[in-house]
Amino acid sequence: MKKVLIQAGAALLGALAGLPAVAGDPLQTPARMAARAPKAMLLALAQAGQRTVAVGERGIIVVRDGGAGAPWRQARVPVSVTLTGVAFADAANGWAVGHDGAILSTNDGGAQWTSRFDGKQANALMLADARAAVEKARAAGGNALADAENALGDIEAAAKFGPSRPLFGVWFGDARTGYAVGAYGQAFRTTDGGANWTSMGAGLPNPEGLHYNAVAGGPGGILAIAGEGGYVYRSTDGGTSWQRGETGYSGQLYGVMFTGRSMLAYGFGGHVFRSEDGGATWRETPAVTKKSLVGGAMQGSSIVLAAQDGALLRSEDDGASFRVLRQGDAVPTSSMLDVGGALLLSGIGGVREGGR
Repeated sequence: MKKVLIQAGAALLGALAGLPAVAGDPLQTPARMAARAPKAMLLALAQAGQRTVAVGERGIIVVRDGGAGAPWRQARVPVSVTLTGVAFADAANGWAVGHDGAILSTNDGGAQWTSRFDGKQANALMLADARAAVEKARAAGGNALADAENALGDIEAAAKFGPSRPLFGVWFGDARTGYAVGAYGQAFRTTDGGANWTSMGAGLPNPEGLHYNAVAGGPGGILAIAGEGGYVYRSTDGGTSWQRGETGYSGQLYGVMFTGRSMLAYGFGGHVFRSEDGGATWRETPAVTKKSLVGGAMQGSSIVLAAQDGALLRSEDDGASFRVLRQGDAVPTSSMLDVGGALLLSGIGGVREGGR
C-alpha cells in the first residue's frame, strides 16, 4: 500500500542522507539522536498548544516552538521503528503510532515519550478476537465458520513473524479516550490515556482483514475509520459497534475528516467522497488531481487537502468542489497541518512551509 511503499523508500533516503543506522530490536532500541533528524522522512504532524510535533522514520520525533524559522529539536524516543501517526488531546498529552504495532505517549508536549503498546500485545488481542469469532460461528452454524477459521489461520500465521504489523492512524477525543488503527484490520481503543488497550476488531465488519489508514472523531461522538476497499466505518457508541459504508470506490482511502456539516474521505488518485448523513451514503466530488491525497485541514469554513506531490486543494462549498490552491513541487509529501492559517507539509526532507 502507499504508506508502506513511501516508508520503505524513506529509510533508504535517510541512510543516504547520513542518518545513523539502527541495530537490534527496534522496539527496544531508542531512536538515535542526530543533528540531521529534522531533515529525516517525517510522515505525520500534530499541534500541541503552540508547539508543532512531527514524527517519522527510525523513531524520529522533532518539535518546534514558534512559527517559520524557529528551530526544530529532536525528542527522546524509546523505539526506533518508523512512526506513521501522531495526535494530541491538549498541549501536554499526545500519542504516536507506527510500525511493529508501536504506540507511544507523552505528557510534556512531545519532549519525551514512553512506550505503551506494541505488536506483541496487538497479536494477542487479535488472536483472542479471532478465536472468539470461531466459537461464535461454530455455535451459529452455516457458512460463516469456514470464513472465521480462515481468518484465525491468517492471524496465527502472521503472529509467528512477531510484532510486524504497522499502525497508521491515531485519534484522541480527550486525554483518556483514544483510538489507533492499522494494517490487516487492527483497531484498538484506550480509556485510560493509553496505559491499556483493548481490541475493537470484534465490532468491525471487516471479515477480509482490510487495512485501516486513518481514524477521526466528529460531532455527537461519531467516530470514522477510512481504509482499504473504499470503505468508511462509523460508530456512534464509542467504538463498540460499527457500520461499514461503501463509497462506490474500491481503492485506498487515506484520510477522513469532519467539516462541521459533512464528512469527507479522500485517498488514492485524487479521489474525494462526501457524506451529508453521517457516513451512511457517499457521493464523489469531481477530481482536480490524479495524485493521491494524504492530508486534510479546516481553515475557517474552507477545506484544504494536500496531495502526495505537495499540491494543495481548497473547497469553499463544504467539499462539493475543489480548486487548486498551490501546484505541487514534486517533493513526496505524507501529511499536512494548519498552524494559525499557515500550512505545513511533511515528507522527504522534513517539514516545509506550504503557504496559506
